[in-house]
Amino acid sequence: MNIWLRRSLVGMAMLLWLAGLAWAYWWFEGRYVKAFERPAFFQAEQVAPPFPIGQVQVVHVWQSNCPCSAGHEAYVDEMTVRFAGQGVRFARSGQQSAEGMPSGLSQLPYWPIPEAWAEWPGAPSIAIWAADGSLTYVGPYSDGAHCSADSSFVEPVVQALLAGRKVDVTRQDVVACLCDLPSLKDTAGGVPFPSTAEP
Repeated sequence: MNIWLRRSLVGMAMLLWLAGLAWAYWWFEGRYVKAFERPAFFQAEQVAPPFPIGQVQVVHVWQSNCPCSAGHEAYVDEMTVRFAGQGVRFARSGQQSAEGMPSGLSQLPYWPIPEAWAEWPGAPSIAIWAADGSLTYVGPYSDGAHCSADSSFVEPVVQALLAGRKVDVTRQDVVACLCDLPSLKDTAGGVPFPSTAEP
């Protein structure tokens, strides 16, 4: 084979390889990396909590196929168990199926996002109600890709509510790692939330 032909074929193969790498990077960045620096405005209308009033209530808004959820799984499970032991009631929202969820989240009752919250910014995020039924916090778990008791926005809110103090963080601008949720139409056919479910 002619040396120039061989060099041309190798050069074309290298160009195709580089083009493939560039496309893969563009696809990954467009699909996932943007989620790590996503500006979001959380503004939630007051809606009734998932359970009858009388206890602090928390709804985890979750998508297990979201790369943003990976940094929160262990903390969310641990925090749910710890605060449930102090009388806090928990439910989950966002992804209806429990497939791929951490074990603690998968066992929580599913609460469909109300129509008033149809524009919910994304997951992973959380909503918290005081024992009197008033919405007190909506937003992300933390401002980073990973969440722990030290970086969590949730810990101080729940602790304040359990201590009987008032909290109102229902409107905030944040930059958080969030993935889109399925539309309300996609989850409308689900099983109704069991309002009498036990924690």
